[in-house]
Parts: sequence; structure tokens; C-alpha cells
Amino acid sequence: MSAIRALAEDLGGRSDDDLRRLLTVRPDLVLPPVPDFAALAARASTRVSLQRALENITRPQLQVLEALTVLDMDGPVPQRGLERAIRVYTVEDLQEILHELVHRALCTGSAEDGFQPVGAMAEALGPYPAGLGRPFGVLARAVPRYGPALIGAVALVAAERAREAMTPAAAAVALDAVIADPEGWARLLAGAPTGTVALLDRLRDNPVGSIGPGDDASPAVRWLLDRCLLASLDALHVELPREVGTALRGHAVVAALATDRPLAVEATTRASLRDNAAFGTMAETLRLVTALLHAIAATPVATLRSGGVGVRELRRVREVLRAEEGETPWLLELVAAVGLITLDPDDSRWKASRLDTWESLDRDAQWVLLVEGWLAVDRAPALVGSRLPDGASVNALAAEASRPDAPMVRRRLLTVAAELTGAGPPDGASPVLTGPSVLALASWYQPRLHRRFERLLPGMLVEAAFLGLTGGGALTEAGRLVAEDRFDDAARSVRDALPAPVAHVVLQADLTAVAPGYLQPEVARGLRRMATPEGQGPATTYRFSADSVRAALDGGDDASTILAFLSTHSATQIPQALTYLVEDTAARYGGLRVGRAGSYLRTEDDAVAATVLADPRSLVLGIVQVAPTVLVSPASPQELTALLRNLGFTPANDTVAGPTVARTTVPREDTPGAGTPAMRLRSRLNPWSVAEEEISAQITALRSATASPGSDARAASETLLGLETLRSAIRSRSRISLGTADSGGHHERQVLVPLSVSGGRLRVFDPERQVEKVVSVHRIMDVEILEGSPADG
Repeated sequence: MSAIRALAEDLGGRSDDDLRRLLTVRPDLVLPPVPDFAALAARASTRVSLQRALENITRPQLQVLEALTVLDMDGPVPQRGLERAIRVYTVEDLQEILHELVHRALCTGSAEDGFQPVGAMAEALGPYPAGLGRPFGVLARAVPRYGPALIGAVALVAAERAREAMTPAAAAVALDAVIADPEGWARLLAGAPTGTVALLDRLRDNPVGSIGPGDDASPAVRWLLDRCLLASLDALHVELPREVGTALRGHAVVAALATDRPLAVEATTRASLRDNAAFGTMAETLRLVTALLHAIAATPVATLRSGGVGVRELRRVREVLRAEEGETPWLLELVAAVGLITLDPDDSRWKASRLDTWESLDRDAQWVLLVEGWLAVDRAPALVGSRLPDGASVNALAAEASRPDAPMVRRRLLTVAAELTGAGPPDGASPVLTGPSVLALASWYQPRLHRRFERLLPGMLVEAAFLGLTGGGALTEAGRLVAEDRFDDAARSVRDALPAPVAHVVLQADLTAVAPGYLQPEVARGLRRMATPEGQGPATTYRFSADSVRAALDGGDDASTILAFLSTHSATQIPQALTYLVEDTAARYGGLRVGRAGSYLRTEDDAVAATVLADPRSLVLGIVQVAPTVLVSPASPQELTALLRNLGFTPANDTVAGPTVARTTVPREDTPGAGTPAMRLRSRLNPWSVAEEEISAQITALRSATASPGSDARAASETLLGLETLRSAIRSRSRISLGTADSGGHHERQVLVPLSVSGGRLRVFDPERQVEKVVSVHRIMDVEILEGSPADG
């Protein structure tokens, strides 16, 4: 029976709970919904779906699946045969893994009938499953000189078999028989030159390797090539055949099942040290974010034409913040992730959009907002500064730092950190999370993502420390709660741990104010309005000057309100020098008045001015009187002229006026920064995720509906069944009867030998014309294996 049809029957016989579990771990199977079990099985057998599923199985599960794929040559693999292919294991572990693989629809079968990987599993795993090379027979067909060399190799390895007339296929079988026998393999290696075993061991787990220009002349390499125990791919690369690789592993596919999770911890730290480090870093990050937003509000961040923020602009922002080298790109990426800065498309500059909203939040709410944004953003700030293949550098806030898988990797980091912490010593000490320990456990859970973890996890560990999720390298209580999605509890723990904000400062005679701790947001805003912050850390120093006081006067304050604020929030008397500074600056302020106008109206008749101001229609254009005979409006001269004519006047254009000033646009209520509340971000870790209701609806449809013969789902199923037949013919090297449609729609049938199928193309050999050719898969109408007609070797 076809493997796809067998899978469809298996799925149809499962309970609703089992189907729900399957669709939960493989949600892409029902996106979009499928009409019947045949379509569900067909989709579960596709290479793309299988690759996605392989990313979410553990190392021992992957080992068993790879062993099953290696052994799957002519039908279901008996469990006993699978047990012989694994050296170290327990029956209970193996049975549990097989049960889970069947549940995930990655293989079909049972202990009685044997197991078989589904669909395109061999393609999904790649050409070297379990780290083994290709078999002798496949190499003979793929590497032109290797096939004839196999016949000569049999004469060297098994002279008694060389007397028979041999094809490359028969020679591959004869050579395999010698190597598969432990005693024959030992005798063969006994005659090998020095260095042969070391060379073979180097290729045992990575079958493709390189040799130097003169290495092929060395006795070990020449001995292996003569006996076809190595296949020469080109002048510099060789491949270790699969049969040789399994012999090196003790005639097994898997040396040992890695059922034990790597939970080793190299060092620990005290909880008090962990918390002190975490909360100190957390408070500093919140302070830097606030300082960054004020810096961007004053001077927006410019971008490059190629995208992102350049090194020079980063240096300017870093100098304003007095931050460390790598902190500025990370902070920019973080505030952009939560929408605190937005890119203005008109001038391509990043501008602060929610400063007031940010400052109105308590510190625990600010922290939660940053953590949720960090978890949700599909970017990797740690990549900033790294090199692209073309040698260019990745810029902050540039498209090159985009990583759609970043939220998933961060979640895996927190899960692994929580597990390593829970497996720590029982004396209450906190395990220190090192890069290798986190990488090892994350790769055990998702071995197919090892290189991705290796690239992203180190930088994300640093970012987690900036946010206080770790302290001194150890996971904090707040970090553990975030890993469990308990954000409210995490915010409560942060609120209880951080010191309460203070509402007073110490004014000094040198025109400075020293904050003895983290200031209440409204006090910090007031001081920042009338003084310039200096220094770093929570105990910030604010310096008063004529320029800073003038800025407060520009904002609408006067001398009395400034002194009243300082008197209310100062732990000491206001120094006389500061009082003189405020009063003197205020006394000299306002001698000249500067405003904004788009147009003006001059008239010598006071009655005309009074008539214009009294008309309700003047309110629309914001007309105000700046002198007895002068009115101004933010509207353009054309708009003002039209209004005056509607009022019955006949105004004349004044050519003395210079260039007009653009009218200020008032932000709408729904635009960012116009008083909108802070968002609560929740990361969507899997873009393929489906809701429980969708799964229930899909199960109901599967139970009640059948795909029509002409439906797209049925057509996809038939296509996959045809591909499955082709792969079976390729494995058995059987001839096929292939029906195709030409460009004119005419049906043509030929007897061919399939060689390979990939990328929508079928490579075949035409025995009648003795040529190879390529057939597009979409032109294939039907395919049938001609039983009892294996292709000649």
C-alpha cells in the first residue's frame, strides 16, 4: 500500500484528542484547511511540512528518524532491525520515541508491522542522514568514475567474487557484503597502511571532507580510493560511503541514543548577588531608555540612504547618552520594537512618538513593555556590526538585522534557562548560565536549529541581562516568571524589588541639583525642563544655567512657577545664586516675541479688524490680533483672501511679505504619540499557529466531508502519490511506464528508468535511445512501475 494512503488510514482511525494533539504540534497541516484525510496525509508528507516538523523534535527523536530513513530501502523497517542499528539504548526509550514519531505523523507503522518514514522524509533530512554518506550504489550512479572503480575494488577486497561478470550495482552489493561482516571488515583494515584509521575516523560523523593537493598520493588515501572506501568527488573533496560509515560505528547507524539532557552547570552564584546585579542593570536600562527618548525628541536620528543608522550617527547618540559601545544599537532597536520611536517617511529620520506615555508609566510597567517588545520583535540587535557576505556591515534599524525566527529563539532561551536553573544544586545557589550550556540544551531540544542557536543565543543572553531577566549570569525570579508567561507576577516582583522613587532633590550653591535616587516621573520631567542632566546612574546631577531656565520660560513657565517647583521638591533651601539666576533670566525674557504665521492682514480701519475678528468663520483660520491694525493667521494667504471676500471685503495682495511659514499640523487622536496608551505586546512565536476553535472545526470537517475528485486537495494528493511511486522506482532501480503531456496537450507514454527527482524535475534514462533527459513533474499524467524489470547496472 502507498505510504500516503497508509498515513491517511492511520489518521482517519485516530481519536479526536489524538488529531488535536497532532494539529497542535504541526499546525501548518491545516493552514489552509483540508477537506479530507487523504489531503491531510498528502500535506503531512510534503518536504516543506516535514522540514518544519523536523525543527521541533528532540535529538533522540531525530536520531531514530534518521536511522529509520537510512534503513528504509525496500519497505517497512522491523523494530528488531531498528534496534540492531542503534548501539546503546533502552527498549522503553525507543518505544516511547517511536510512539511520538508516529503521533507527529513523521512515520507510520507499529512494532508488529514495522515502521516507515512518511513521504519526502529522505529529502527533508538531506543527503547525509545521521551524518552518513551516500550508499555505494547511489555513488556509482552519481559519480561517473566511481561505478567502474567499484568493479576493480571487488578484485582487491574479495578476489573470489571478482571472477564473476559484474556490473557496478553487483559490485556495490559484493563490497557491502564484505564490509557488513565484522570479521571481514577487521581483516580488511588489518592490511591498511598507517594513518588509514585516523583518516576514516575524521570522516565518521561528517562524510564529506577535503584533502590537500598532494594528499591523494599518500598511501592511506590511495589505499582507500583504490578499494572504493572513499569516493573522489573532485580534486579536493572525498565522500565516505554509507556502508563504511556504519562499519566505523560498530556496524550501527546510531552509536547511542542521546536520551539524557545536557544539564551540566559549571558555576553558581548567590541569590543576593544575582538580584543586586539584575535590578541595578534593569534600573540603568530604564534610565537610558528615557534619556534616549529625550535625546531623539531634541534631535531625531538620521538614517542612511541604504537604510539603517550609520556609525557616525550612532557615535553621536552614544556620546549624548554616555553609554557603552554596544548599548546604543541595542537601545535603538528596543525602543523601535515597542513603538517609542517611529520612522518619519518624509525625512527618513527616527523620532520619539510616545515620550509622554512612556514617562507616565510606573517603572514596572515600563519594564514589562520593554520585555514584551523584546520577546515579540522579529529582529536580532546583536547582529548589528557583523559582516554580510559582501563585506558590508549590518547597521542598526536596518533590514539586514531582521530575523523572523528571533521570537522563537528568545522563547527557547528562556525555557532552557528555566530548566537549567531548576536542575541546579539543591542548596539554593543559582546556576550561572553560560553560552555553551544554554546552546547545548537548546540544541538537544531542536538539533536542526543548532547553527541558528549558535548565531543568535550569545547576543540574546547579553540582552536578557540588560533587561534584568538574568543577573550575574543567573536567571532571576522575574526572568523565571516571564518564561512562564506570568507577566503580571513578574511586574509585581520588579515593583517590590526596585527602591521607591524619591520626590526631592538637594539644591547646591554651585547651581546644581542632586537626585538621591530614582526620581518620580513628574519630578524628573520638571527638572529636565529647567536644568540639564549630567552624569550617569540613578543619582543624576542637574545643572541650572541661563539657557536651561530660558528653555523652561519658552515652555510656558515663569519665575514664580519655577521657584515654587524647586521649593516644593528641594530638601534644602533654594540657594540665593539660583534664585538670582531664575529671576534675572525671567526679567530679561520676552523683550522680543517670536511667533508663527502663514499670512497677515493690515488695515488702517479698526472697524474692519473688529468685523473680521467678530465673525465666527474667522475661528476656522485661527485669526488673532497682534496689533490694533494687524491680524495674523496660520492659514495661507489664499485661504485668508477667500475668507475676506466671503465676508464682503476686497483685499489686495501685499507684495512686501517674505516667504510664508508652513502651518503646523495637529496630530490626530489616533496617531502614535497623541495621548494613546502604552500597548501591551504579546509575541506570536509561530506564524503558523491556529486557535483551538479552528482545530475543532477542522476535525469536524475531516469527520464529515470528502474531497471531490476535481478538488485542488485531491490533485495535490495524486501528485504526491506519483512522486512517491517515482521514488520507490528510483530506490529499486525499476523501469517505469511514464505518461506525459506535451506542450500541445497530447498524451505520450514511454518506458524509462528514473534516476532522480527534485526541484520539480525528473531525471530519467531512455534505454531505447540510450540518452538521459529531464521531464518536468507538472507534465506527468501517470506513472506505473513495471514489476520484474529492474534496470541494468
